[in-house]
Amino acid sequence: LCHRQSSLVNVSRAKCDTNSKFFTTLNITLVNNTIWADIVLVQDLKAGFRGHVDVQLRLTNAKKFQSLVQTDTDYCDLLSTLKDSLFRRWIKSVAKNSNFMENCPVSVGHYYLKAWHIDMNLVPSYMLSGDYRLKALAYYGKYRSKNKVTLVECIVEATMYNK
Repeated sequence: LCHRQSSLVNVSRAKCDTNSKFFTTLNITLVNNTIWADIVLVQDLKAGFRGHVDVQLRLTNAKKFQSLVQTDTDYCDLLSTLKDSLFRRWIKSVAKNSNFMENCPVSVGHYYLKAWHIDMNLVPSYMLSGDYRLKALAYYGKYRSKNKVTLVECIVEATMYNK
């Protein structure tokens, strides 16, 4: 079950660090609670790159964020499957406002995201009001290993208000 429009999400921060061997540009801008991105990829992202997502929550008056859910997925496998999942629905939502590749390999080129907002129909209904931090990592190799090659690491912070 997902929220309806009786909830609101205010995005307060979006920041990414990139591996310069893969990206020359990755700028993220917040405008009127929408996310814009300008990306220049200078090396193909071949099959085998993974995405690790950690959704964290800080309840009202708490000082620290606590991890709610983590997922680690082979991005190309996810895109090639017909299986519906929450993660896949999020990718499709982003794709509507971008020229991001929905298949692999992801070719060298200029990519953009224009005025994307969080679709409340994609937010699980059990999510509580509070401050959220989403940590996303794209990489090659094994998570938390010395051989891991980080492609990009992003943090997005937002506050959700349930009405």
